[in-house]
Amino acid sequence: MELHDHKHRRNATGRTCPLHMDEVTTHATTIALARAAVALESGRLLSPGEALALAGGDAREKETLFSIARDGARETGGVQDDILCILGERYPVYA
Repeated sequence: MELHDHKHRRNATGRTCPLHMDEVTTHATTIALARAAVALESGRLLSPGEALALAGGDAREKETLFSIARDGARETGGVQDDILCILGERYPVYA
């Protein structure tokens, strides 16, 4: 088995997502995953590149995984990096 292409870290954040999170962060992650699903279904979820390209009025009404993780962490006190890592695993195209 060749391991030369094996990556220990996740593409979304450069971190390895935690296996065990505290209750607050787990709750925040659940909320963030639900928000990301709604944003994706409604066509409001942007990749970072798309958000940079818009960077104006249209972008303000849309979401990125970072903005969803940031808002979830602020509202609940969860760990933003852990939330973002889980979101990036679930939605790698938008990470």
